[in-house]
Amino acid sequence: MEYIQIGFTRKTHGIGGELKVFIEEPYEDTFLKKDRVFLNIRGIKQPFFIDHIRGGGDLIVQFEDISTREDALLLQSKGIFLPTGEVPETVAPSGPFLAYGRITGYMVTDQAAGEVGVVAEVLNMPQQEMALVRYQGREVLIPLNAQFIVSIDDQAKKVLVHLPEGLLHL
Repeated sequence: MEYIQIGFTRKTHGIGGELKVFIEEPYEDTFLKKDRVFLNIRGIKQPFFIDHIRGGGDLIVQFEDISTREDALLLQSKGIFLPTGEVPETVAPSGPFLAYGRITGYMVTDQAAGEVGVVAEVLNMPQQEMALVRYQGREVLIPLNAQFIVSIDDQAKKVLVHLPEGLLHL
């Protein structure tokens, strides 16, 4: 079976097992009508049944059988997929998908400065995607592009970067 990625899970919400999710705009209506989606867990698309969806700005999802924050933590930063046959052909992505959305929760390490911090969120800015990281008690935006990223280790959940001098102190 072939699948199409429609979004990804973000971080947990509360203590009851809910997760914030990002769904690409063209797929939102389709997603809201579904009772089941597939999450990419260790390279395998596994079905998860939706108990309920709520939220206005950020969508918050409760999956069946996921009732604690600890259970939901295991589902953070996972791709959300639907079988291609369940996505209307008239639905086409309007813009680039967040290429680095999966690195939420990854540790960022700079070659010169050492460990910077964990990616709290990946933001889609007009110029490029940015990683929101807490560094030395404040939030810092790190540009996510091939010029600065040395490597991404998905298994270890680490991003190695080579940032311009002074960027972390802006």
